[in-house]
Amino acid sequence: MDLGGLLLKNFPLTCVEGLVIEHNIKTEAYWAEFAITDQDIEELSVQFLEVERPLSLYEMARQLVVHRCRHVESQVRKLLTQGTVYRPNGTFAVGEKVVFPQLGFALGTVIDLREGNNPEFGEFKVITVRFDDGLEETRQFAAELKTPHKLAFPDGTPPERMFTISPDEVAERYGEMVAAQLDERLRADPNFVSFRGEWLPADMMAEVHIGHLNIAEALLDMEGQPLSTVKLLTEVELPEEIPQPIKEFSLNYAMAHDGRFDDVGSAEHVLWGLRQWMPTKVLSPPARLLYEPIDYDRTVLDVTHLELEREIDDETSELIAPPSAADAATATLLLNYPHWREGTLPITDRLRFFFPVGMPGQHTMITFVDRAGGKQFPGWVVHAHRFVYGLEEWYRENKILPGAFVVLERDQDPYRVVIDVIPRRMQREWVRVAIVTEDGELGFQMQKRPVACEYDELCIMDEGNRQEIDRLWQREQERDRPLAEIVESLFLELAKLNPNGMVHAKTLYNAVNILRRCPPGRVFATLFDLPQFAHTGDGYWVFRQI
Repeated sequence: MDLGGLLLKNFPLTCVEGLVIEHNIKTEAYWAEFAITDQDIEELSVQFLEVERPLSLYEMARQLVVHRCRHVESQVRKLLTQGTVYRPNGTFAVGEKVVFPQLGFALGTVIDLREGNNPEFGEFKVITVRFDDGLEETRQFAAELKTPHKLAFPDGTPPERMFTISPDEVAERYGEMVAAQLDERLRADPNFVSFRGEWLPADMMAEVHIGHLNIAEALLDMEGQPLSTVKLLTEVELPEEIPQPIKEFSLNYAMAHDGRFDDVGSAEHVLWGLRQWMPTKVLSPPARLLYEPIDYDRTVLDVTHLELEREIDDETSELIAPPSAADAATATLLLNYPHWREGTLPITDRLRFFFPVGMPGQHTMITFVDRAGGKQFPGWVVHAHRFVYGLEEWYRENKILPGAFVVLERDQDPYRVVIDVIPRRMQREWVRVAIVTEDGELGFQMQKRPVACEYDELCIMDEGNRQEIDRLWQREQERDRPLAEIVESLFLELAKLNPNGMVHAKTLYNAVNILRRCPPGRVFATLFDLPQFAHTGDGYWVFRQI
């Protein structure tokens, strides 16, 4: 069998879609090794001058991809013109220069031409090629092939048609990889500044001095409400010749780096407020709401306890909401002790659709509307810590306790949220009350409390002396006991309230969170892990001596 036929059969087939020869710029390997050069940064600077506005990382990354694709395409076109592009059905002569795109655009010279001998391919010729770059001393290839082949193309086809790149397609596929590298590069470059994921060369910034910022502060103080950057620029006068997008970016950047101001808008809109308006718990998240994630074995949880976890819907559980949550007009949540105690609501995956989307370090100011009384009052969405502050007074006025059901309703204004409870006739109910026992530990008693809304009887509770509970909570943070010890101690205290000694998992979860912030799944897993606890069904547990 002829050697030329074998080489033809095993030739690397990198040609797809007819005549288009693929280049490695379309591969992940190329962009994984891509390095941003000083020339790339210069190209970006020119782009900024052309568009006269800030650019996002992805916009800049796409520009780099487009520029690189055009550069590579230009280089390849030059390589293709160095000789005749190899094709199995082509005719070649001794001494002719041949370009092999499939071999990295290697250039070679035909040094011999002979008849091929392989019945599988019919009549064809074999050319012997010596490569100019020393890739191999010589190599043989099929020529004048009559049978169809993937690398074949008609006579007269322009070489440039052999190689095409779609920058949009490449940018769509690998733009994020380039953006990540660009982000790292620009953050280390003092010649660029950023605000909210957009960038601008520092020398294109408008000068915003202390006088401008003082005017912005005075305007906000006079209005007493958040204002947009555009509104502030009506009083903060920057040079007219500077494009509006750059003026807005420059003022935003300056205010973001001045401790007097805080961005209280959403991911879509910048709104500025004064930090002096901010409640302390917005600027410094309450320790009771903070949870340090610790790995635990979730596989021990049975279906019952997984369903209980979803009923509780604690933001520390990281549960994924069903798609229907995005379109729900209302949502009902079970209020737990930490959020009741701090006057907050959790932002779980299911509840996030009721609040504006914001940047991680942003505090979005919203308005709560009490459906029952029509009262309006401010709320603050703390995006980084996934809670909404501003409900302490509302809880107190409506005699709401941990374990109550709170209802949220969408409003046409994305910065307004209607809030309510499920009302019922006011009456005094027996509820668990957290107390400090004689030996200085957390205990519980059944006491009557006025209740005027629907609640989960497994979770409802109140606290006795708040100052004593606070001291106990503080001491617990210092003691840093193992969770298993806390679970056992509180289980035995709760078991005293039930003649048969049973404690429900949801009740235990709420009790544990008086002392330590902890997701329900981890509390439940502790019950499964400890041999002294036995599950009796429906989420109820008993303690047994071992």
